[in-house]
Amino acid sequence: MNSYLLNRALGSVTPNAFHVAQTTRLVHHLEPAPGIRFSSRRAAAADQPQDSATPVDREDPLVGNVFAHKSGVNCLAIDQFEGRYMISGGADPSIHLWDLESRGSELEHIHRARATVSKSSHNDAHTHAVTSLSIYPFDPVPSTIFSTSHDGTLKLSALQSPAITPVHTFNLNCTPYAHSFASQPGSTLLVAVATSEQSVRLVDLRSGLATHGLPGHNGAVLSVCWAPHRPYLLASGSVDNRVIIFDVRRGGHNSAIATLDMDDPVGLVAPGSGSVPASFESRPAFSRHTRAHNGPVTGVRWTSNGSHIVTTGQDSRIRVWNATTGANTLVHFGPRVRNSSTSHLAERAPLLVPKGCMSPGHETLLWPNFNEQDDRGEIFMFELREGTFVKRLRVPGLMGGSQVSRGRSSALSAARINDLIWRGNGASGEGLELFSAHGDGTIRTWVSREPDGEPNEEEEAEMADRKRKRDVLDQIYKGFVGPDASELYT
Repeated sequence: MNSYLLNRALGSVTPNAFHVAQTTRLVHHLEPAPGIRFSSRRAAAADQPQDSATPVDREDPLVGNVFAHKSGVNCLAIDQFEGRYMISGGADPSIHLWDLESRGSELEHIHRARATVSKSSHNDAHTHAVTSLSIYPFDPVPSTIFSTSHDGTLKLSALQSPAITPVHTFNLNCTPYAHSFASQPGSTLLVAVATSEQSVRLVDLRSGLATHGLPGHNGAVLSVCWAPHRPYLLASGSVDNRVIIFDVRRGGHNSAIATLDMDDPVGLVAPGSGSVPASFESRPAFSRHTRAHNGPVTGVRWTSNGSHIVTTGQDSRIRVWNATTGANTLVHFGPRVRNSSTSHLAERAPLLVPKGCMSPGHETLLWPNFNEQDDRGEIFMFELREGTFVKRLRVPGLMGGSQVSRGRSSALSAARINDLIWRGNGASGEGLELFSAHGDGTIRTWVSREPDGEPNEEEEAEMADRKRKRDVLDQIYKGFVGPDASELYT
């Protein structure tokens, strides 16, 4: 990095190249910050009545557990203008608003909820666990949020600190698992909702209707995502193992224009284009027989420039697709990836770092690993284009052997990571911040820090294990080549 600073001072490196190099370094140096926590309880005040019904945190903020929700935190969302405000939805059910700028540069801090809503505080609040959240993207100051819940509704709520007030409710008459709102200025005012029905529901904010659907799937839809470069294109993933691309300008069954096929590494290429033999016959763009995964598709995301689509499935695979041709790029992320089957249907999608933040060809993907049999609280960092493993982030305090519960993982475990979200401008301009939602009701923070000079016990054990494997391979190699030949390589 010092060479970049010198070249930047000399003017031999462009500001954009310097920015990309700095951001790449910050992403690769993400580390846990266990001292930064989130509490839904208010800080104790001297004049607070002893019999007040409002929960008050009277404990030492550096001692004991601090919880953002009484039950698991299911989803997170952050405003897209300044990245200052974050909202969280839990299984309580409740929704909290957090001001991320309340922390300076210190690494010991407790964020307090600035506004909240729950079924006990408002009659129109969600009555069952919250499944997805988003902030209306066109307001410089967050004022409206969208939320879905297992109570079968999509709600619009107003942010009016110190309260979140539900304004309008869309009754979907089915279970919504996720929703997506197109954030580009030319997009239609439609909210796409992935539901337990076999179609994607569209909610029209202009008319207030939620009757329009996009048919095509044969099972519950778990994930939806609007294309960032085309306001009328929508991708969805379902338990029928399929990913469908919709064009919302069309109606009925004609809206499904393409499906992704995991067995197609070529994609839809016109004959005679020069990239394929003239005898090549392209598959139909839409087919009911193609499969994107060998299991339910739990996550669908477009890259920030719309060039690729990233999907995740319960076959423990992450696949990257060319969005232009639909070809499976065959990127392999290795055997570390886990996304095991579970009876609890929910969206589980990767977090993609935007293209302009990383050096070309090194776009980064963050995946909260989930293993139903042995959940270890791990976040894997991969390069998107090559599948290269970059780093593993571990939840502090869960990898000490005795603290990891063996057997079937619990939905209320701290190791269960339900959602990830990142903030590009960290506190006091420090850099990147990553936030993770956990099944025990906590929100954990990961900040960009230079690695310590001394490796910890886990890193030392991993290094020793690698050395042992290298020594074994060397012995096997010397056994094959014989004593005379081995002396030539020593």
